[in-house]
Amino acid sequence: MARKLIVACGSGVATSTTVAEKIKSKFDTDHIDYPVEAVDYKSILQELPNADIYVYIAKPDEEVLQEAEKLGISVYAGVPFLTGMGVDEIYEGIVKDTRK
Repeated sequence: MARKLIVACGSGVATSTTVAEKIKSKFDTDHIDYPVEAVDYKSILQELPNADIYVYIAKPDEEVLQEAEKLGISVYAGVPFLTGMGVDEIYEGIVKDTRK
């Protein structure tokens, strides 16, 4: 299975690209070599099987969350990467998952 972190936003890819860049930047600072990709939410069900970590901006549909759980994908909220509130806690969880 491909190891990859995907970021998806319900309304296009602008916000997810911003969050993906912030995560990439933190990974670079921490010397974590892990692919990060912004994807279109419309294709999320096709993208999930290729991912280990899914960061969402808008709350995903129940179907998407169930599929992620079935595939064993860790799911995180991405909004803290925009607001800065609670970002450290979420980032720590993501870093742990990159080491699985």
